Amino acid sequence: MPTLDAVTLTTFQLGKLKIAAHVREELDRAGLVAESIQCLSGGVHLPFRHTRLTIVVDGTPAHLDLATQEVEDCAVIVAGEPWRKIAGLIGRLVQSK
Repeated sequence: MPTLDAVTLTTFQLGKLKIAAHVREELDRAGLVAESIQCLSGGVHLPFRHTRLTIVVDGTPAHLDLATQEVEDCAVIVAGEPWRKIAGLIGRLVQSK
C-alpha cells in the first residue's frame, strides 16, 4: 500500500494560504460570497517579488499587491500592515455591496 509523504510548505506558500482563508472568513462574516480568491505571484504582469491578491465578488474583481515579505509575515503573525491592507480591501468590497 502506498504511503503519503508530508509536503512541507515554505513560509511564502503558508502565508498565501492563510491570506486566502482569512479573506474567505471575513467575507462570510460580511455576508458576501467570493466567486474567486487568488494569490498569484510571478509572471510578467506583476512587479518582481510581489503577490497579487484578487477577490471576485458578484462578478467584480478587486485586487491588492503585497510584497513577498508581507506575504511571508502573514504566515507567522495575524497583525500588522499587511493585514490592515487586506482589511481595507475587504472593507471596500463590503461597502460596494
